[in-house]
Parts: sequence; structure tokens; C-alpha cells
Amino acid sequence: MKIDREKGFFNVIKTSERKASIDMYGEIVDEKFDDVETSAVSFKQALKDLGDVEEIDININSPGGSVFSGIAIYNQIKNHPAKVTAHIQGLAASIATCIAMGADKVVMPANAMMMIHNAWTLAMGNSNDLRKQADDLDKINQTVFQSYLDKNPEIDHALLQQYMDEETWLTASECKELGLIDEIGNASKVAAKISPEMEAKFKNMPNKFKHYNIDDPEPKEPEPKENPDNEVINDKLDDIFKLLKDVADEVIKDDKDEDGDEGKDPKTPSEPQNKKFNRFLF
Repeated sequence: MKIDREKGFFNVIKTSERKASIDMYGEIVDEKFDDVETSAVSFKQALKDLGDVEEIDININSPGGSVFSGIAIYNQIKNHPAKVTAHIQGLAASIATCIAMGADKVVMPANAMMMIHNAWTLAMGNSNDLRKQADDLDKINQTVFQSYLDKNPEIDHALLQQYMDEETWLTASECKELGLIDEIGNASKVAAKISPEMEAKFKNMPNKFKHYNIDDPEPKEPEPKENPDNEVINDKLDDIFKLLKDVADEVIKDDKDEDGDEGKDPKTPSEPQNKKFNRFLF
């Protein structure tokens, strides 16, 4: 399906009387300000506008965002009467993975990834405030944890918690083994769009998902810088040392000449001598 870039990355298309497609290609937010973002309110309105469709394809390529908006979208998907298929086309990270878990079927290409981790926040206040904030985060983590369990009740609880604690990036085959997806699809050319601000929140992000020009067909690995040839460096150092030696020899010669001049203090440098040294003050 062609993405309407002029409209943005949250697109809702009714492809037939019984089928629809929703693209979620940006961050999950509490309040939607442009078409790149998805909020629980905008998603609810999208479902309402679609009417009584029987099938919905949700194309996900998102770095995540607001936990509570994501949980609200998850519940909307879970409770919708249509058969919902989530297609992870590039990256489903953080709360975007939970949104995918609400679908009846999750398809993930072999070159896409999921990232799961514990929720985080910014906090300020006294010690009691911060302890409460930590307790609240633990409870929020449990709601996210439960969404994975709803998808696969047989998942290893300890392993899942370890993955969340460590911020784990999962391949399609690893997600299939964990029971978080139902099918590994064909490789997708869609690449993740992650803002520098969102990128800074992740610790273990693979290079291929780091920030780049969204118009590039695929994320590009940074090209290694070429190291200059050692011989070239040595030649330049030889030139510098030769220049220094020539200047030093010239200064010594000037000193000897000045020693023979009457009325001049041999310890006092002449004006030309000062100018020669000033060339190397930096």
C-alpha cells in the first residue's frame, strides 16, 4: 500500500466496504498535534469513521511513546469486532509492541524488530515523591507485562521480565519463538522513523534504527572514516621538524651575530628574533 506522505504517517483508508487499513508511522502521544503522531483519541475517531468493517490491517512502524495512550489503543483494538491484523513493517518499540499485541494476528517481516523495556519517566520532588514514582512505574510495567501474557499465556515470565529490564531488541524469529507474533512475513523495505529525542531514551538501539533522513529508502550505516596513510603522516612530521630545525639554526646564527655588536645586551632578543618565534604561538 502506498503511503500518502503529504497527509502524514497516521493514515486511515477504507479499501473496500468490508476492509480497512490504518498506518501508524510515528510516536504514540497523549495529544495529537500533527499527522505524524497517533493518540488514543485520533485512533478512536479513526475506528468510528471506518464504520462496520470486518477486517482491519494496522501497519506499525513506531518508536513508542505514551504508555497510557498506547494501552488505550490496545484496548480499542482488542475490543473491536473486526478481525485485526497488525503488520510490524519496520520497528515496533516500547508501547507500540503492546498495541500490536491487541491484534488477532501479528505479522512481522524477517528484517523488522521489536523492542521491549520497562516504562520510564521524569520525576522531581522529595524522597517520598520519588519512592512513590518508582512504585507507580512498577505498577505500569505490570500492565505492559500483562499485554504480552495475553498474547502468549505460556511465555516464560522470568525471561520476559529479564528482557524488559535489559531493554531487549528482538528479531522476528525471536518474537516468533516467544509467541509474541504469529507469522514471519516477507522482508519489508520500510525503515523506522525515530526522532533524535526518542532515540536518546533507548540504551541498546541497533545502528540500523538510529536517526537518518526519512526519505532514504533504507537506513544507512555510517561510513567509516578513512585513516590517512602512515607514510603521509610521517612525511608531514618530517617537514615540520625540518622547518623547526631551520628556524632554530637561523636564531642561533642571529644570536652569534649579535654577540659581536657593541652596545647590545646578548641576553636581549632582537626584534626580528621575536617575530620568528611569534609564528609558532597558537
